[in-house]
Amino acid sequence: MILSKKLDSKIELTKVLPRTHKSVQILAGDGKSVGTVRLWNFVSGTTNARRKTTEKIVSMDDESRTLIFSLIGGEAMQLYKTIQYTMSAAPIKGNEQSCLVKWTLDYEKQNDDVPPPNHLVEFATYIIEGIASHLLKKA
Repeated sequence: MILSKKLDSKIELTKVLPRTHKSVQILAGDGKSVGTVRLWNFVSGTTNARRKTTEKIVSMDDESRTLIFSLIGGEAMQLYKTIQYTMSAAPIKGNEQSCLVKWTLDYEKQNDDVPPPNHLVEFATYIIEGIASHLLKKA
């Protein structure tokens, strides 16, 4: 699968973003296909507190260039019943080497008092910007 080859680079986040992404451990699967479960050790937010989260690759579709993964463990799961990220890459017409990448965050709160997960959106934005910067340096 095309996407599974690209996912090998996700493990490289510990090299691309070493300030925040400390380590990743494959708990189940091969690290790059549906069913894979990964444990991330990272530093988040302005507090620089160490955190852990567990994610599972739920779906991969080469034709639509879509990857879906869910958070299945970690502190965020105390506030949210579900947290799911969908990433899709659409080729830019006239430029075979470029894609427009779209991330979507779907979630369900544990109760109505729980705020929206803005911190997760901010952290995802940090990751996206870090990856973009890394890719531009390599270009």
